[in-house]
Amino acid sequence: MGGGLIAREFLKADLVDELYLGIVPVLLGEGIPLFVPGFPQRNFKLTENKTWSQGLISARYRRKR
Repeated sequence: MGGGLIAREFLKADLVDELYLGIVPVLLGEGIPLFVPGFPQRNFKLTENKTWSQGLISARYRRKR
C-alpha cells in the first residue's frame, strides 16, 4: 500500500521480496499510479491468486532471484 512513489523507492533499494496486489473492477480516471517511471526491472513469480465477491481479485507475487 502506498502508491508508486514509495514502491519505486523500495524497488530502487532492492527491498521488495513480495508484491500483494488487489484489483478492483472500477475505473477511477485519476489517482496514484501503481508504478511510476524510474523504477528498476525486477522479476516476480505469481504464487497465489484469489477471486472474491463483486469481482475483486488478489494476486501475490514472490521475487525471482
